Amino acid sequence: MIKLVLTDLDDTLVPLTNHGEAPARTLAAVRTLVDAGLHFGPVTGRTPAGVKGAFQGDERCFATGAFANGQVVMLDGKVICQAYADADALQHVADIMDEEGTGALALYDLDVDLKAWFVSRDPKRCEAGFGWHLNTFTIEDHVAAPSLKANIHVVGDLAYRTRLRDRLRAEVPELDFIFPNIHAPLIDITPAGHGKGAAVRILAEALGLGLDEVATFGDSENDLSMLKAVPNSVVVANASPEAKAAARWEIGPSSEEGMADALLDIAWAAATGTMPRFMRS
Repeated sequence: MIKLVLTDLDDTLVPLTNHGEAPARTLAAVRTLVDAGLHFGPVTGRTPAGVKGAFQGDERCFATGAFANGQVVMLDGKVICQAYADADALQHVADIMDEEGTGALALYDLDVDLKAWFVSRDPKRCEAGFGWHLNTFTIEDHVAAPSLKANIHVVGDLAYRTRLRDRLRAEVPELDFIFPNIHAPLIDITPAGHGKGAAVRILAEALGLGLDEVATFGDSENDLSMLKAVPNSVVVANASPEAKAAARWEIGPSSEEGMADALLDIAWAAATGTMPRFMRS
């Protein structure tokens, strides 16, 4: 029986066309799941402040979950784990980006949605428009402290972003570098070995659950570790080939609210003490 449901947000629970908010039927399904006594939570690159809008501010829907790609883990509204990215390693990233001249390191404020600091010794590059999705940002010339949320804003196509990601992986092994999806001009950063998969295991252990009692949902590269962490892993139909290869089950696409049907199925199964119907084939 599934007792804990953890899901990526963008392009999994939330269609990219829905302006960052869960569609009405999907949100209703999340509430049904929570009302049934199951634990539900987002496992997302967003900060805790950044998920509120996805669930219309309903804190029951994000009191449990993992944020900043697993660097902040919460259970029932309490932080149970934080993993900081080392300041010196992040400074190395900022120096590489200055050398590349095609993007910049961004560090985020966890308490204010879309507030960030770019780190560069060439501020004019940042002023040219790297803050394409931020509400407010400043520019600093160095990394002052360890961080709980960081990424890179990149100017360049997917082929270039892939080459840059691979360079960063080779030169800064203290950190992991992953794409949030193939569309966004971003590379997410986490401390090495502490991504979404680690967060899933932390939450399962905190709840006293076996990994076979956890369902994870995702669609892209930054979901691979949590899809591989449990036997009941699920992708939406629009997932990347790599994500599909890592998952056991597949549901309908995000654009058709495939998650809504899956969540209702899990809630029904919990009430009957069985496995969801879509996990029986």
